[in-house]
Amino acid sequence: MKCDYEPDFQREVIYVNKVYNECAIVDCPTYRIPIPPSYPLAVNIVSCTISDVVAEAVIVAAGEMDVVVNFVMNVEYDSNGMTQFIQQTAQYRRRGVRLEGALPGMSAVVLPLIRCLNCRAVDSGTVIECDVGIYLVLKAVALVQLEVLARFAPEPPECEQVSPIGCAEWFELAESGAFWPPFPPQPTVQR
Repeated sequence: MKCDYEPDFQREVIYVNKVYNECAIVDCPTYRIPIPPSYPLAVNIVSCTISDVVAEAVIVAAGEMDVVVNFVMNVEYDSNGMTQFIQQTAQYRRRGVRLEGALPGMSAVVLPLIRCLNCRAVDSGTVIECDVGIYLVLKAVALVQLEVLARFAPEPPECEQVSPIGCAEWFELAESGAFWPPFPPQPTVQR
């Protein structure tokens, strides 16, 4: 198969993050939030939201990853006509997640989606139980060097015209195309 490329295509070396493998974890654990003794007892749960999500993963061995997600549960509840707010930090942890192709030294990326699904008052209103939906996408990523046939994209248009105020040489450089492409030209490789 013959490919015809336009003459201005040339071989370039680029660095990109390659995803070697990925998987998803779907879970729905129940978290218990004790009501402090100084707070009124819970009768009805009004709402529950999740905030301050921090997800981390580490590739601990070939094909194995540990994952930790910390978050804050913000619960609004009713106590016989009085609205109360309570926060509880929570953690979701999985050790030894199998991910073929993951090797120590690679970066582990976690894309979390955490939602509070359902809460209820239990133990005579002294505890709030919440079901939390966990959806995590885990990726084993490494920086790789690729050789591609490429050319630089044309310089984009200016977002808005700006009257040059000072630094006239800076505007002249920009208008001359000195900043495009956005990195120094690579040396041509003779093949």
